[in-house]
Amino acid sequence: MAGAISACAGQPAAPAPLTCHTAYRPSVAVPIEREDTVSLAQPAIEPVTVAYADLVFHAQYLSEPGAGPSLNLFVTLPDQTDRLMSVLYQLPADRAPANQFVGGHGFTGLHYVYHPATGAELQFWCVAGDGAQ
Repeated sequence: MAGAISACAGQPAAPAPLTCHTAYRPSVAVPIEREDTVSLAQPAIEPVTVAYADLVFHAQYLSEPGAGPSLNLFVTLPDQTDRLMSVLYQLPADRAPANQFVGGHGFTGLHYVYHPATGAELQFWCVAGDGAQ
């Protein structure tokens, strides 16, 4: 039994699956018109994107040697690379991040981003696991 434990001790833990949720509306004067879910099962070179009429959500699960796992979330305007907002979450290497926010807003909490000219609103949050809270 001791051999089995030591054989696993040096291996890194598998990345925790993450799920990000988005909700978009073209103006704060109207209800949410579209909601999407993005599943991130493992680190990837390119971000996953969800494009809306006025805003684009990007989520990239990273794992770099020496830096550990992280989640980079950012929002851009369509066809542009400049970021309206960006946030990097450094994640625990040995377990899933704790879903600590009430209301089902996972480990990131609920974020709001607004288009600077049209007032379109994008809400997003990410949870550890498959997103079923």
